[in-house]
Amino acid sequence: HRLSRLVESLLDFGRMEAGARPYRLEQLDAGRLVKATVEEFKQETSPANLVMECAVPDEGPMVKADREALTQALWNLLDNAVKYSGDSPVVHVEVEAGNQVGIRVRDRGAGILPSERKRILRKFVRGSSAKASGAKGTGIGLAMVKHVVDAHGGRLLVESEPGKGSTFTILLPSGE
Repeated sequence: HRLSRLVESLLDFGRMEAGARPYRLEQLDAGRLVKATVEEFKQETSPANLVMECAVPDEGPMVKADREALTQALWNLLDNAVKYSGDSPVVHVEVEAGNQVGIRVRDRGAGILPSERKRILRKFVRGSSAKASGAKGTGIGLAMVKHVVDAHGGRLLVESEPGKGSTFTILLPSGE
């Protein structure tokens, strides 16, 4: 199942970059989308020792987004958070509303060096902590997340401190 998801992600990213994958924007409840994605992620891939903390409202806020693309972007962030958190992964997910909608994924893992924070958003680039830990990956997950966020008129923020973890925030225009 994981291999199938990887192949599909590679193909989707190729279509996105070529402009051959149209985005189907619709009004979506960001809270519901995030909750559903987190639940599916936990059922399909999460290790038994995963602690997933969610601060997501039952309803809202609304965003205008492509459900499949945004789900795939969030899935990649969740997968990275678990992958780089070591033996006892703790992942915190939250949704905040304001002028923009923030979807935040935070881990307590290896962290990212300041010199690598922008570079890891390019395709086929992996950070030094990925190489040191032996974590498997293609180096396209974060590039795909950035591409999806950019296509939605949003921004992807990266905050990290080596040894203390990382926070990735998807900021999207409010759909209200």
